[in-house]
Amino acid sequence: MLEAIISGLMALATPQAMLFMIIGVSYGLMVGILPGLGGIVAIALLLPFTYGHERAATLALLLGAHIATIWGGSVTSILFKVPGAAKSLALVFDGHPMTQQGHASRALGASATAALLGGLMGAIFLAFSIPIVRPVMLALGPSEYLMMALWGLTIIATFSEGSLLKGMIATSAGIMIAYVGMDPVSGTPRFWFGSIYLLDGISFPVAMIGLFAVAEMIKLFVKGNTMIDRVAGEEKSSVFDGVKDAFRHWWLVVRSSLLGLWVGVLPGVGASVGGIAAYAQAAQTSKTPERFGNGAVEGVIAPDATLGANEGGGLMPTLAFGIPGGESMAILLVAFLSMGIVPGPQMLTTELDLVFSMVWIIVIANIITTLIGLAISSRLARLPTLNPNIMIPLVLSVCLFGAFATRGLVEDVLVASFFGGLGYVMDKYQYSRANFVIGMVLAEMIERNLHISLGLYGDYFVLTRPITLAMLIFIIITTALPFLRQQRQALYKRFFFNKKNKQVKE
Repeated sequence: MLEAIISGLMALATPQAMLFMIIGVSYGLMVGILPGLGGIVAIALLLPFTYGHERAATLALLLGAHIATIWGGSVTSILFKVPGAAKSLALVFDGHPMTQQGHASRALGASATAALLGGLMGAIFLAFSIPIVRPVMLALGPSEYLMMALWGLTIIATFSEGSLLKGMIATSAGIMIAYVGMDPVSGTPRFWFGSIYLLDGISFPVAMIGLFAVAEMIKLFVKGNTMIDRVAGEEKSSVFDGVKDAFRHWWLVVRSSLLGLWVGVLPGVGASVGGIAAYAQAAQTSKTPERFGNGAVEGVIAPDATLGANEGGGLMPTLAFGIPGGESMAILLVAFLSMGIVPGPQMLTTELDLVFSMVWIIVIANIITTLIGLAISSRLARLPTLNPNIMIPLVLSVCLFGAFATRGLVEDVLVASFFGGLGYVMDKYQYSRANFVIGMVLAEMIERNLHISLGLYGDYFVLTRPITLAMLIFIIITTALPFLRQQRQALYKRFFFNKKNKQVKE
């Protein structure tokens, strides 16, 4: 194995490979910042350039670009409340409040460092766990995937903005929007109103661009001021503060990275679910969950560590079994096949040096991305204070272009505009947009896996599947934990107050 590790590194020690890596990272950062694009589009646009070059150099270009899009998507989520891609959604919840409080540099520093640490853990996992994880993957089925999706719904209470009823209404609305189009199981058209366009359903990136990006520009126009007031926009912390935050919350980074690896290994789950789940576990296990949604740096660290580690986890089933861990991995699998790389057992034998080349690419690309990110974060942090006459047309142009670029349909631009108005109204009347999006993300996954589970295992599949039952118990415990903690704190305060009053009377 040591020989394969060295051979994999030496394959990258060529001028062409290093040049391609730098080009890929730079390109990935730019694409990642554009709303609605992300790693899928970044890799897809590079596919024509994968022919006629060294395999290591081509992999450096593709993987470097894909990894860089992770932090690129985090930038706009933190600064403008505009998720660069679906997987960056969770960064909005606390990243943007930190920007509003004058801690944008700190948030960007924590984001870049957490993504780096998560990426390194993902690379280590990819290097050593392929032979170990296969039996675990084979033991999981649709019922377990269903439980993971249901776990994602437990975060609803966190974002209900004081009203659980409004949070549930927003989530239900998101689920209904997700049902527009073809039934994923039966193929029956639903809520299509005779429109051919609606048969394909509402594009998630397009809806997300409207709900957050366009809605924020409407708010900015109505407000008639900068996204952040000039006084409040003065930076109160530095990038280095964010770096220290990531290392200070090292246990959260480890937990979130392990979650990202797990989600990456599971085919079809996707990084967006991982980011939401990471945020949920950070909030549910925190001693001060009330800070989440109001600028808690842990709400930035957890999702980015998960997203960084997710890439290593996603590559594992892609390489070992030819099963893409997500949409980006599916595009990457196409590139592998075009280069003559055939996933399967041979990847662990004759092509082991190539596997370790990918491991080194993940490590080096994460380091380069983080160094660039930390270097430019202080300058990026000033962007939200730009004059609205400059900011509104600039951001709207980028967002609407991103909406059009997702599928190349003019209708998507109109849909993004509609959801922009909807997002503005929801924000004004305190209906959680986060809950709406969570409903959209998880609805299809829940429906599909529920149908399959009922068909394969019967009506009582929860009781007949031990892993499923264990996951359900875990969901109940993690959901009840914040409420139990609140009750304990209330009882403690009551006891302490009564005891203090008794002592005063005596």
